[in-house]
Amino acid sequence: MLAVAHGTASSPARATPPIVRNEHHAFDPDWIEVWWTLRQKCRGCHRPGTERHDLTSYAALLGGGPDGDMPVVIPGSPEESLLFEQVLWNHASTPDSPHPDMPSMPPDRMEWLSAGQLEAFERWIRNGARQYRRPPVAGCEPLLEIHFPSAKECAACHPRQYEQWSRSMHAYAQHSPVFEAFTLTMIERTGGTIGTFCTRCHTPIGVSLGETGSTRNVCRSRLSMEGITCVVCHRMAQPYYKSSGRIPVTPGQVDQGCLYGPFVDPVPVPGGHAAGGNEYLLKSEFCGSCHDVTSPQGVRLEEAFSEWQNSPAAKEGHTCQHCHMGPIQGVPIARLQRPWGKAAVVPGIDPASLPDRPLSDHTFAGPDYSLLPDTEFPHKLDWMYEQDYRDTARLSPHQRETLTRLRIRNRSQLERARFKRYELLRNAARLHVDHPDCASTGDRIRIRVDVESLFAGHNLPTGFTAERQVWVELAIIDPLGRLEIISGGLDRNGDLLDEHSHEVEAGHLHADHRLLNFQSKFVSLTAQGTERTVIIPVNRHLAPLNVIRPPTTPAQSFGRPPIFRVAKSSLPPLQTAGRTYHARMNCGPGRYTIRVRLNFRNLPPALFDKIGIPHLKHLLETVVIDEYAGHVEVK
Repeated sequence: MLAVAHGTASSPARATPPIVRNEHHAFDPDWIEVWWTLRQKCRGCHRPGTERHDLTSYAALLGGGPDGDMPVVIPGSPEESLLFEQVLWNHASTPDSPHPDMPSMPPDRMEWLSAGQLEAFERWIRNGARQYRRPPVAGCEPLLEIHFPSAKECAACHPRQYEQWSRSMHAYAQHSPVFEAFTLTMIERTGGTIGTFCTRCHTPIGVSLGETGSTRNVCRSRLSMEGITCVVCHRMAQPYYKSSGRIPVTPGQVDQGCLYGPFVDPVPVPGGHAAGGNEYLLKSEFCGSCHDVTSPQGVRLEEAFSEWQNSPAAKEGHTCQHCHMGPIQGVPIARLQRPWGKAAVVPGIDPASLPDRPLSDHTFAGPDYSLLPDTEFPHKLDWMYEQDYRDTARLSPHQRETLTRLRIRNRSQLERARFKRYELLRNAARLHVDHPDCASTGDRIRIRVDVESLFAGHNLPTGFTAERQVWVELAIIDPLGRLEIISGGLDRNGDLLDEHSHEVEAGHLHADHRLLNFQSKFVSLTAQGTERTVIIPVNRHLAPLNVIRPPTTPAQSFGRPPIFRVAKSSLPPLQTAGRTYHARMNCGPGRYTIRVRLNFRNLPPALFDKIGIPHLKHLLETVVIDEYAGHVEVK
């Protein structure tokens, strides 16, 4: 686990996010746990307008059933409460337990209530089934995590979209240990003045709830850890033409506000939420709110949307959604040409009554992937928040079974995400290599390598281009099978042989001056008046305490701040760039093999060293986008 347990002798260690932050408020603490559990596991079927008891509000929970029968909760008496009777079961597999081996509800074995949840239900009912500790007094109700819907609530009617989103980098955004370490490093390097600049894109609801940029993931709520969750996008009623995040998320539970989609003719569903159409969801400007980032100093850290605005794809009417939400990642496919099906599957509603829609892929494939164990992402079981699942000797038979099923499910999800990522990268670029077919011993041959971008929508790479590496690796294998890397090799740390390699900086290795790398670099003006590239994007890297201040001159006049910039080296859309290499055939006659690879890596190992997570470098993966192998006959 990448989280760090903390606590004292009097309080149990917690290594997982709480449901709601541990702050003083007027709610009964057990009600929060009960309400969260009911919304996650029950309200999909127990909605108004159905034959089941309505569990979508506190009033309905304590009121009569649909036929005027007794309420499911009897305050002060959990043993007489039908709700507690339905969810109670022998969770610890205790011999001679009076409780059943399996509960009546919920039906999914993976969702059975954990020991802590059962205790919270019983304690809440026995203490009077109160919503508040005391009657509400003057003042507004505090805004808490329970006032926003979780993506898991949406899964009851939108299982396909939830499954795709759960393995996406939108769901992973705040979970990423690299992002957390990078954010903490930025806050330290800037004396805290950068605030929530990074986290407001990665956890918009967490920022709305007052979580700071330096709040550790183990202290964030579960809803905050959902990152870019469903309501971040589908609660946006009006266009939001701003960059660098700062997206406002309208609070309210599923049935307390309108949820917007791409369809202008929403179909009302009995007991469902209000729905509306918003064509802004279909535009690239929608994505640009978070995928165009300008630092407080005016540095253009990410320009994916700006690149699209000036791209051939924009001129042809292709949007971000055409490539990243279609059936084939990286290939523009119009919305009406996608597979059609049901956008919702509502329990208790005849599917034939719902129209067929063009389906969007909510995987949002990109260059990143999860570095977490397969027990932590995409899904995690409730009992795993209460017990160390690594100690298998202490697990009950139910826990061992569900843990195995969870791993199988997560591995399947991660494999699907990996397939989509590889599909995107395969459609990114193509190699073109030219060299002679024959030569004489000792000849110096010419090898021309060109990289052609197949993306029409943005540069290669894009996004946080100062960390994305796309480089050419050229190697020659002589007739004796010996490998000689001409360019594109790595040092012992796995870094390219450029100015960010420690071995090059220390003089142990020579810099690769022929390296063809499309990675952009952060460039800072030093105290000596010269520039140097840096890994961490802080404008003053020599001072012991750095503070991000607004520039004294308008960055718009120069296109960048005067002391810090991004040296952009990425390949423009549909463009070709390359390099000519020379190699001497001096190992005698025979067949020489020329091997060229176009490699991609989403993050460099040197970054992991700088932000304090070197133990994760072994999880970095180099993907071969394209490969060429040819031969030269030497006489």
